[in-house]
Amino acid sequence: MRATLLGNSVSSRDRRALRVGLFVAAPALLHILVVRPYVAALRRLGEEVRGQRALLASEEKALTSLPMVKAELRLAAKEGGRVAGRTYNASDTALATTALGRDVATSLQDAGLAIQRVEMRDSVTHRGGLEELTIDIRAQGGFAAILDALVRLERNPRLIQVSRLSIDRASVGGPTIGDSLSFLAVVHGYAK
Repeated sequence: MRATLLGNSVSSRDRRALRVGLFVAAPALLHILVVRPYVAALRRLGEEVRGQRALLASEEKALTSLPMVKAELRLAAKEGGRVAGRTYNASDTALATTALGRDVATSLQDAGLAIQRVEMRDSVTHRGGLEELTIDIRAQGGFAAILDALVRLERNPRLIQVSRLSIDRASVGGPTIGDSLSFLAVVHGYAK
């Protein structure tokens, strides 16, 4: 039986060459068309499984730390409630800054200092909605009165921080109070 290819008869030598070519080409085609895509799909699935395992491990770790996180949350809420009483009401920052200025001025006046100037600055908003209120204050008085004023500021029930403090001899040309010193401070309070 002789095979016919495009109307020509194929010799046995050509048939053998075709079989050898098919025998060599078939595995190459099988590798390119079947094996390579299958291996690539397996690799992608392996990477996806590794990613899912890592995600599962992190979620399990988060789940095991849940009681500790709840305890920390309760502690933070308790501390937040404690600190909330030491901050000013931030519903109106101008009013809160005025209240800070009033508290600082009262502390300085109660200590025996004469207030010369109180200047309010713009508030700065920090993370979590915490407003930082700032005032500059200038006063005049004796050294003991300045120390007493600093102690009164530190003991204030509100959270008050003095970030800059300058104590100089009072100017000779201006009005002085006894053996007087000039007190200049930048004071911060916080509103929530």
